[in-house]
Amino acid sequence: MVPHQQIVAGDSPGALGVPSDFAACASLYRRLRRVEAQHLELMARHNLLDEWNAQVRETVLNARACVEEARSARMEFRAHIRRFVQAARGRREPLLNVLRQLRSMLHVLVHAGALDDDNGWFETEVLEWAIEDYDLPIS
Repeated sequence: MVPHQQIVAGDSPGALGVPSDFAACASLYRRLRRVEAQHLELMARHNLLDEWNAQVRETVLNARACVEEARSARMEFRAHIRRFVQAARGRREPLLNVLRQLRSMLHVLVHAGALDDDNGWFETEVLEWAIEDYDLPIS
């Protein structure tokens, strides 16, 4: 569980002890990334140099829409990570503590079923963002 003082101002803890909007954004992003991957896989089955019929066009346009949705969700979730990291930096928390807190929140969401277990790939992506954001000037 994440102690109350670790929650970003404006976020309220959900039933899992993780800010509800953080959990919702993480879940949406993961779901849209999964859909994006499925559509890109469908698109990859076509040889776009040889075939270009109505079905291929529809597949490509659907994949494009999924990529755009996933990108938007990624930007929104990444903004949550950035606010979390900057709030921790404002409290002068070391990077190691920030990474542990994020890992803890992600593990809670996986164990609660809000996120699927992908063998740590999502966690790695989030922790990379946190490391990058930790060095940004506090706004």
